Amino acid sequence: MRSFCAVLVSTTSLAMAMPAAFADTLILDNGDRLRGTFLAIDDGALTFRPDGTDQALSLPLDAVAQLQTEDTIAAALDNGAEARGQAAEANNGTIRLDSVQSTEPGTVPVQELSRVSESEDAAREPIETSGDITLGARITDGNTRSQTYSATADTRVRREANRLRFEAELHRARDDGEDTEDRTAAGIRYDHFVSERLYLNSNVSVARDRFRDLRLRTVAGLGLGYQVFDTDTRTLSAELGVSYVNEDFYEAENESNPAGRWALDYEERLAGDGVRLFHAQEGLVNLEDAEDLRVHTRTGVRFPFVVGMTGTVQVNFDYDNQPPGDTRRADTAYLLTAGYSW
Repeated sequence: MRSFCAVLVSTTSLAMAMPAAFADTLILDNGDRLRGTFLAIDDGALTFRPDGTDQALSLPLDAVAQLQTEDTIAAALDNGAEARGQAAEANNGTIRLDSVQSTEPGTVPVQELSRVSESEDAAREPIETSGDITLGARITDGNTRSQTYSATADTRVRREANRLRFEAELHRARDDGEDTEDRTAAGIRYDHFVSERLYLNSNVSVARDRFRDLRLRTVAGLGLGYQVFDTDTRTLSAELGVSYVNEDFYEAENESNPAGRWALDYEERLAGDGVRLFHAQEGLVNLEDAEDLRVHTRTGVRFPFVVGMTGTVQVNFDYDNQPPGDTRRADTAYLLTAGYSW
């Protein structure tokens, strides 16, 4: 358990650090490259604060070759035109403004910029967050003594071209003082949209299941994703990629292998957003042994329960074509939980 917590903490720290890796970049005409924070362009000068210092630099525009920013900027040109987007890599002496809302980037010469700003009134799109937290429990005492607990959490954060998704679940059960279920899993996915629908995906997940002999499974991978739908009533995304899988068992021999990965996330909102149908699926196939296949799915419906609360009826299905030891290939769990959605 200690190793599981250590991996989870390090995984979370890595994911939280990912957005910070996309700092602004300034390239000068002499080839020097600076990483830091773009502040503004005004009166023929660019203001930039390099990493590691509180002092901002003011440079003439004729000394600037390229500017790349993580956040959206608003640019005013000498001819009075305006443009918005993320400053991306372009030819020296120009700035290319990319936006997920536009399929055609705009490129302008640096010398034609009269004003560029990242002020709140000019540029930044809001941070969008959504998620679900559910809890369930069943306790009996008397002739039969049993306790069953379950908890799940899904959180999604999106700002402009970056999206972070976190999911976790815990399931415990005891019957007459004996443990009968002990499963925990968590994962983080980071998506960077390169267009309105296509995105680059990185993912890390950990899992343990004592009654399937699994002490710890760690999966890390990269891939491509496609956002088929993303509206107020329907979301659907699909991902394909490659992963590295490492499994530590209690009794069976430990294993590691490269794997192909696919994932599917779907949600449909009905009855004025009051009822939500959902299905999430993730699969891994061993690239060294095609018969070594694992699939995890979550399917269910969420509905209004009481003010600010939701109820969830959910079915979890796990399949392992080559389970360790004498454990079964398939596990099915039926959950009835209450929680909060936003």
